[in-house]
Amino acid sequence: MQVIVNCYVPWEHGFVMLCKPRRGWWYLPGGKVEEHELWRLAAMREFAEETGITLTDAALRGIYQVRIAGGPDEEPKHRLIAQFVGYGASGVLLPQHREGKLAVVRPDEMLGLPMDEGDRLMLKRTIAAEYQGDKRVFFGRFEYDVQHKLLACEMDPANYEFDPPFGAAQEGDAM
Repeated sequence: MQVIVNCYVPWEHGFVMLCKPRRGWWYLPGGKVEEHELWRLAAMREFAEETGITLTDAALRGIYQVRIAGGPDEEPKHRLIAQFVGYGASGVLLPQHREGKLAVVRPDEMLGLPMDEGDRLMLKRTIAAEYQGDKRVFFGRFEYDVQHKLLACEMDPANYEFDPPFGAAQEGDAM
């Protein structure tokens, strides 16, 4: 199973995201963990490489299993995503990286961006928890078809209130 790390880092009244050109989807900066590399250090390294911003620390906020169905010419993919929150950010945000365009996004803007729906669910929890000072680690499982359409997901905790910065919680908003 491939381990992927990504990192949510508050920056200039928002947080840093990367738009990859393949699908035009937005992602948190991150990437593959190298052999024998520790996950937290990998998240900090990947974030610095992709953004130009260095971090003094990072804390684990989510561990998620992802399964993507295979197709006629593709093997199924099994990944583990470890999502971190970065602290002590300093430097100058690059406008562009070989992976795509970088931007500072506000939490309310993230809701309308084209992105992987599982990633959106993960990120909403991380942002809401950070906003509320909740340091818990979330867990989840996501299943996709070969076109990367979300078929099923399970999150722990199953219900989590999304207070600001996403606006007042309404019926059906808890996830």
